[in-house]
Amino acid sequence: MSIIEDQIVNMGYLSIVSTHAANGVAELHSSLLKSTLFKDFYELSPEKFQNKTNGITPRRWLLLCNPALFDLITSKIGEKWITNLSQLRKFVNDQQFVRDIQRVKL
Repeated sequence: MSIIEDQIVNMGYLSIVSTHAANGVAELHSSLLKSTLFKDFYELSPEKFQNKTNGITPRRWLLLCNPALFDLITSKIGEKWITNLSQLRKFVNDQQFVRDIQRVKL
């Protein structure tokens, strides 16, 4: 847990010691930080370790930000994809669908 070891500053340790909160970028990432990389720090100050999931959510990005893409996917497989994106996998080799997606993404 030494911030400086062999004249090398451990920037990860320094950041944990000097901050009021350490955010993992996904639930799995947060769990790994607490159980491995910063385990000792987590045991000392568990309240510092938080989770802030990053990335997009299908509802926000597809439903709100790209109505044309929403319409295209919905016309192909119905609205059930909103909660189960895995349905899109079966169209990965559908060249026309892939072209249509590229067109509406632009």
